[in-house]
Amino acid sequence: MIGKIILDRYSKLVASRSNWDSHWEDLARYIIPKKDNIYGYNTKGEKKDNNLFDGTSIHVNELLASALHGLLTNPSVHFFNLTTRDVALDNTDEVREWTQVVIRKIHQILSDSNFHTEIYEVYLDLGCFGTATLRVLEDPKLLVRFESRPIYESHIQENNLGVIDTVYRKFKYTAKQVMEEFGEEYSPDDVKAKMISDPSCEYDIIHAVFPRDEVLMDGRFGEDTPKRAKYASFYVMEKGAHVLSESGFNDFPYAVPRWSKISGEVYGRSPGMKALPDIKMLNQVMKTTIRAAQLVIAPPLQVPDDGARRTINMRPNGVNFYRAGTTSRIEPIITGARVDFGDIMMEGIRTRIRQAFFIDQLQLNEGPQMTATEVIQRTEEKVRLLAPILSRLNSELLSPLVERVFGILLRMGELPKPPSILEGKAMNVVYSSTIAKAQKTSDADIITRLLSVAAPFIQSNPELMDNFDGDKIIRYLGNVLEAPTELFRSQKDVGELRQARIEQQQQQMEQQQQMEQAEVYSKVKQ
Repeated sequence: MIGKIILDRYSKLVASRSNWDSHWEDLARYIIPKKDNIYGYNTKGEKKDNNLFDGTSIHVNELLASALHGLLTNPSVHFFNLTTRDVALDNTDEVREWTQVVIRKIHQILSDSNFHTEIYEVYLDLGCFGTATLRVLEDPKLLVRFESRPIYESHIQENNLGVIDTVYRKFKYTAKQVMEEFGEEYSPDDVKAKMISDPSCEYDIIHAVFPRDEVLMDGRFGEDTPKRAKYASFYVMEKGAHVLSESGFNDFPYAVPRWSKISGEVYGRSPGMKALPDIKMLNQVMKTTIRAAQLVIAPPLQVPDDGARRTINMRPNGVNFYRAGTTSRIEPIITGARVDFGDIMMEGIRTRIRQAFFIDQLQLNEGPQMTATEVIQRTEEKVRLLAPILSRLNSELLSPLVERVFGILLRMGELPKPPSILEGKAMNVVYSSTIAKAQKTSDADIITRLLSVAAPFIQSNPELMDNFDGDKIIRYLGNVLEAPTELFRSQKDVGELRQARIEQQQQQMEQQQQMEQAEVYSKVKQ
């Protein structure tokens, strides 16, 4: 019964995605040929670039993916922080120390896993299809394992807030894989028989993940459905609607980012969709230009009908024989084809494709007279232009990703126990990637400009400095600029250091007073 309901829901999701499938197939053919099996009909090992005459679309999508990886999830940079949204609480010594340990642990786990390999595939899918699927799972060896799932196997659904909380995937398993994954006890008799006669026989498997509330609200699922986890998970064999496994997840195991989205649609829109007309035109112009170049390099020949004695030899240094006495010659037909016209036209099309994929914004064209400060400012300006688009990636990719990894590590006991002051407090993810830093440096610029303007007045009247809290300014700038916490003394240590300095000054003053009194006494005694 449960298996039949899962398959019915899957069929409805497939029907609602039919228009997207044809669009994605067209995009994949020109941008990511290796992923053009949207309908699953392609033969394994077949050539994937038969329709391409120009590789610009492939190249710019790879450039976009590489730039996103470097800006959002650079492996050499801590690209997120944790916060309680309470500045005073975040700045307490015990909270700062705990969050720093957790952040470093998570970043180390990401570096040691296959995260950076899989996230690059996610960025490729975003540039081409506008929608990508990243699966985050527990792993006994790596602790956390990542899987970038192909667009053709994933079917998604939003909740009332526009957040994706349902993913149905269809994939193939051999009889051997079914037995290894789910065990003999839960495998149907057909699979057991094939395990002996044909272990490589493939079966279609549906994996459904959706909120547990849907199961509880739908009485057809019955009381045997596990209710301990927030998200239900079912593996169902399409043949016979046989349920292979039913379990759950405490956190949604997928991050499904979308590049941009039109209201009322579930799947995302991509730069590739915007550039597709130019990509197709570029391939046609290149095809025509190749033909024109062939006419110039190897033009057609005009041959007298009775002049040559044998078949025309077109090889270099080839010898052709004429009939004696004939005055006609074999001559090329000059068509006047202008290959340079095609090159000029293609250059303009390539420029438009690069602009559609934001390559101009992501690549910094340095001039010979640019200073380091100017390079930084131009870089920050370029990444700010992408902020409206990339903010969606923060909420749909990075936030679910970090929260899922945090939950896995916390349940596995791989994170230190949080301080008691955080009991009952929710932790939120704040991004400190290159783009996030560029966006936040404007706050630091405002403070530094304010202090620079106020400096002459403070110099003439030092009491004006009383308007500023120097400790808060320094710590705030440290947070904005993502300075390591090791550079700062704890507030307790700062207080003790200042108290010790005051006591030392008091002792020095007392000693000075005693020396002066002794000197006066000695003079009076004389």
